[in-house]
Amino acid sequence: MDKKRRSAGPSLWILRCAIGLAGWMAGAGAGAAGFQCADLQPSESQTPAYQRIPGQARCEGFYARNVSQPFVELLSLTLSAPPRNPSVLEMQASQHAAMQLVVQPLRPGPFYRVDAWIEAARAVRWDAAPMLGATGLQLRELGFLAQSAGPDGIATLVPVAFAGADPATPPRTVHAVVRASVPVAKLAWRSLRRDGSDDGSGGWRPIEGPERFAWERIALTLTLPAEGGGAQINVQAVDPAGKQLPLLRFRMAAPSDAIP
Repeated sequence: MDKKRRSAGPSLWILRCAIGLAGWMAGAGAGAAGFQCADLQPSESQTPAYQRIPGQARCEGFYARNVSQPFVELLSLTLSAPPRNPSVLEMQASQHAAMQLVVQPLRPGPFYRVDAWIEAARAVRWDAAPMLGATGLQLRELGFLAQSAGPDGIATLVPVAFAGADPATPPRTVHAVVRASVPVAKLAWRSLRRDGSDDGSGGWRPIEGPERFAWERIALTLTLPAEGGGAQINVQAVDPAGKQLPLLRFRMAAPSDAIP
């Protein structure tokens, strides 16, 4: 691997908060009335600091925290890219279950995050202008997740759909973005049935490419099962020393699927 690429940021992981799926599941099953901000430390040096927006089921702003251990995280799961022009986005997820929306940069910084509530079969409108203005980012540099906490600790995620965006082509195609907090030599992913059993798709699939540096985002193209019912996605990463990072696991459901 090119030495310049490999040294482009391996020390960044000690500065980053380990807020993968586990870091934003608190309050996801409590409903809009019990909606809570994620357990993040609001920034003391940047404004706006991460906090609850008065009168809304939404929290937003800069935060600051340290990484606890190396990890692989899911940054975005969408049916398409967001529209290019409007700053006010209208987003939907599940037709049958309320979800918690997370908006975060695809880049390793700045540390800015949005948490909001999406009611079942309804859309949420979010003005991206404050985040884009505060961070200097563009819409294409943001990741979007909609999730519901599972009783066994594995989150169920529904791809976010944007009003006014071009639909996924072909149908049921899902665009995912993952990254690791440390340099990675090998990456692979697999699709299982939602209960974790073999779905006959062929097991582990290597993610081709050179070794990745810390926080390098990696795009995956996933497919929702045609028969519905969702799938479980596993992502495994191995660092340059041959050590496996903790397995990333999440369930993926279609908007029309029932979510337990």
